[in-house]
Amino acid sequence: MSIDEAFRKEIDRIQRDSKLLESAAGLNSFPRHSFRDVLEATKPAGERLADAMAKTSLGTIEANQSDAIRRAIADAARTLQERADPFRGLVQPIYDFQTQLARAAQAALEPFVQLVQAAQQVQKNIRVALEPLQRIREALGSISPDQFSEFQRALAGMADNFRLQWAAVDKPVFRLFTKLGLTGLESYLTQSELLYVLKLSKDKGTKAVQEYVFRKFRKAKYKALNRMVRSWWRAPYMRKRKKSIRAAISAHKKRQFELAIPTLLPLIDGLAAEIVAGTPNLRRKSIYTKEAAAMYNADEAEVWSECVEQVVFSLVYKDYDFRTAKRPPSSVNRHGILHGRTVDYGSELNSYRVIFLLNVMVKIAEQNANKGTGAP
Repeated sequence: MSIDEAFRKEIDRIQRDSKLLESAAGLNSFPRHSFRDVLEATKPAGERLADAMAKTSLGTIEANQSDAIRRAIADAARTLQERADPFRGLVQPIYDFQTQLARAAQAALEPFVQLVQAAQQVQKNIRVALEPLQRIREALGSISPDQFSEFQRALAGMADNFRLQWAAVDKPVFRLFTKLGLTGLESYLTQSELLYVLKLSKDKGTKAVQEYVFRKFRKAKYKALNRMVRSWWRAPYMRKRKKSIRAAISAHKKRQFELAIPTLLPLIDGLAAEIVAGTPNLRRKSIYTKEAAAMYNADEAEVWSECVEQVVFSLVYKDYDFRTAKRPPSSVNRHGILHGRTVDYGSELNSYRVIFLLNVMVKIAEQNANKGTGAP
């Protein structure tokens, strides 16, 4: 590659990169005509002379003058080549300075540009969020006073109907959940799903309900179960036991229920002890889960708290005499499992029974902490 060609490419690079300054800060770089002059100056001398000859009558020069012209061309080319480096040395520092200035300006302006873009996005989101409310307000504004009163009465009637419909649903739902031993399940099902569960139980039995619930919690790689477990970390008691809890939940997902159940059951005992801590005249004992469930039902006095108390007293924590009873009251009985008296406890249903009851105890502990009673 000749010096002329290399230098011309260098000038082209300077011209391209100089646009950075204009785009970043609006500053002027080399004027356009300056680059044209520079590029023109870098043309080989012979090319420039040929251009001149095409525009003049030099094309008709006599032959005896051709040697002198060729020598002049050669001298001009050598002169330009000799001056290429000094010329580059003159231009390059200016270009470097302007490029650095442009980049500094760009770096300084970038946070401001990002801030403006973020503000514009927030404004857009606010407009989108408020648009339905604006339409509602406009619609309500167009209603006459008489029509508005009628509208209020209609809304009140709808609310009454909803309460009546739910009253007809909640008791059968919680009777079903009590029978299955799944406490707190109502928090993870919509009203339409609860109605479907009742219909499913009536048409196909409790086995079909179990499969429906299990599929819901397996869906999307256990998304619902994972969300439940993440909520446990708000309780300091659970947060300190993350490692064992995660191991148990992982075992549950792998259908290793014999590992998951005995790992999680003692945590219900521990949370219950913290829930009743500070209760006056509390008899000293090792397990307080029944007391915690009874206190919760007494405070809430609702069908869901009654479901919790019944599952604790009649299913998971029901007492029985190891010496006289032929078998535990249920396959998920805490005493039979942790004292090695039960063999066939490793089922998906039992694992979910323990997980849901543990989840309820976490919520009770959080409620007590928010009220300032008991330890979280």
